[in-house]
Amino acid sequence: MNALEPLLPVLQTLEPLGLPTAALQGWYAYANQKQAARLAQHLEDELRLVNQRLAHRVDHAYLRSDAFQANVVQAVRAAEVAESEDKLRFIARALAGCTLSFPTPQVDKAQTMRIIEGLSDRELRVFVEYFSILDPIDPYTSLIPVDTQVTVQGLSRQEFVTSLLGLQQLGLLSKEPITDRDGEWRDTPAHSGPGFAWKLTGLARQVAALGQLEGEF
Repeated sequence: MNALEPLLPVLQTLEPLGLPTAALQGWYAYANQKQAARLAQHLEDELRLVNQRLAHRVDHAYLRSDAFQANVVQAVRAAEVAESEDKLRFIARALAGCTLSFPTPQVDKAQTMRIIEGLSDRELRVFVEYFSILDPIDPYTSLIPVDTQVTVQGLSRQEFVTSLLGLQQLGLLSKEPITDRDGEWRDTPAHSGPGFAWKLTGLARQVAALGQLEGEF
């Protein structure tokens, strides 16, 4: 049985928006049936939200492209190694995001899905919470000081920091110098310590956009 089969009924709902249903039968992905079926449940919910709230942003031409087929295959492959329902839900959310058009700069959907596949459950949790930790007055600041004692509920400080290091390895965070209260650059070692902060990268913004962490979902 084709591993993609559990997703076919859900994907067929995109036919009126431009997805050629006939092409679905030839798609193939390496993933087990159980995980694909669980992904399908979450994808159905996410596509329902797309139809209800974001139908005006659906990229009809993209749905007919080989690129969207590749996104589906990536999502099913990512589902195979997902550690939790939260990870499966985020994969489904990102795949639903692949049906949408985005303003410039364009989101590289294949690159973003590849990064999402590589996120551990804990890294994903910290990444999502990162946006809640940022200053709500200025959510585009993107900075959390390296020496801050903030963490995510249920995680120790060490677990939080190791997740940040993992996000850095994936290219989602960078360690950048910050200014002191007088606006002068601090002269501190580049590896860590006061004067530096974790900053969201452009790639992180892509993941956030596709996962609708900052959008209308």
